[in-house]
Amino acid sequence: MKSLTRWDPLRMMRRWEPFDELRSIHQEMDRIFERFLGAEVPGREAAIWMPSIESYVKDGKLVFRAEIPGVDPKDLDVSMTEHELVIKGERKHEKETKEENYAYREIAYGAFERHFAIPEGVKVDELKAQFTNGILEITMPMPAISKARKIEIETNKEEVKSIESGVKKKAA
Repeated sequence: MKSLTRWDPLRMMRRWEPFDELRSIHQEMDRIFERFLGAEVPGREAAIWMPSIESYVKDGKLVFRAEIPGVDPKDLDVSMTEHELVIKGERKHEKETKEENYAYREIAYGAFERHFAIPEGVKVDELKAQFTNGILEITMPMPAISKARKIEIETNKEEVKSIESGVKKKAA
């Protein structure tokens, strides 16, 4: 069983955003209504878009992967503050098709900004970002985490034996 008091860098990395959960429920409800009604739900085009993110540790490196298809890498900004990774960008809508000509539209457009807590000790100057096939991958070396070690407790064996027999004797 994992100890809750142990410092866990993966648990610290992602800040809980309650509106992310509400937004995803709202989007899913819109999709359900669109499937049943066969039409776009009014106001759906104004939905806020946030890219999906995953984060993990691999080979001693902390990795963030953002799914950002349709975004030009020139429209992305990755920055690092003291303890926070910030990913900003925008998926731009090309106005080649008139609104009334859409039969169905699910792709969301617009600006986004995501913030992630970073464990103390990460080497910011070694941060690398790569964009391939719509996936932004950011890697950084993990700080060294001190491992817990077991400490033996010394006891006086004479005193232990006497306690077990029910008679307490002082060791000489």
